[in-house]
Amino acid sequence: MFLLCANGCKSPQSDENPQDDDQEISSLFSAPQATGELQFSDLDEASGLVNSRSNPEYLWSHNDSGGDPVLYLFTLQGADSGRYELSGAQNRDWEDLAIGAGPDDNLNYLYAADIGDNNAVRESLNIYRVPEPDVSEQFGVGGARVDLPATATLNDVETINYIYEDGARDAESIFVDPETRDIYIITKREPSVILYKLSYPQSTTEQNTAERVMVLPFTFVVAADISPSGNEVLIKNYSNVYHWAKSGNESIQELLATQPSRLNYRQEPQGEAIAWATDESGYFTLSESNGDTPVIYSYSRN
Repeated sequence: MFLLCANGCKSPQSDENPQDDDQEISSLFSAPQATGELQFSDLDEASGLVNSRSNPEYLWSHNDSGGDPVLYLFTLQGADSGRYELSGAQNRDWEDLAIGAGPDDNLNYLYAADIGDNNAVRESLNIYRVPEPDVSEQFGVGGARVDLPATATLNDVETINYIYEDGARDAESIFVDPETRDIYIITKREPSVILYKLSYPQSTTEQNTAERVMVLPFTFVVAADISPSGNEVLIKNYSNVYHWAKSGNESIQELLATQPSRLNYRQEPQGEAIAWATDESGYFTLSESNGDTPVIYSYSRN
């Protein structure tokens, strides 16, 4: 079993990961391949990433704190493909983006997570849920633009407001279990971060309370994603990407209590985004610009 730290775990002295730094890198996934650079400058603080379910040739992302409440759509090669404003939403500190199941079985949903709280002072936090637009209806083969306006507005936005059961926390990572539709949130700054759960159905009219699930022996976790099948989970901090794969019908808690694999990861200027490929053939990462043009990296399953 993967060693879970109690609340008294000590902070690592020289590394952001209290695990053994000598853990061998798994051969499950390839070394990174650059699929392209972002060909537009608006998305300069990318802090969330998902692969479109309606058209896997596209990625969604958003800017970090203080930006507009906008989701950016672009090709795997980085070509600008539109901006979608979430009606009624605010970007106080958007930190991650998830995609997955929701109230309507026939739809995929985007979850924009306004969950950043560097000083742990926010009274409550918001996750904005909206059906993913059908990208395939708006773009032609190969990413050709088909009469798409430069900006569009998504109106069917629901707000999932919540607090943590044990006080304010800073977090930058969420994912949605496709089997249960529960939303999982991973905190960032503790020496050993905490996994919380917002159980389905989440209220969009009353405040929700995120339940503390378990402690994980990592720190500075900045991104996470679950595969569309729900069988694999990725968690990353600034230095490493970790991978869990189910062997049966484990719950998320049971899965994350097992030993992960350490995957290939190319250090980025400020890498705070990771996403499974829709067909689960690999994963993508994207960094904030931090003075450089952001590069989309793909890691293919071997």
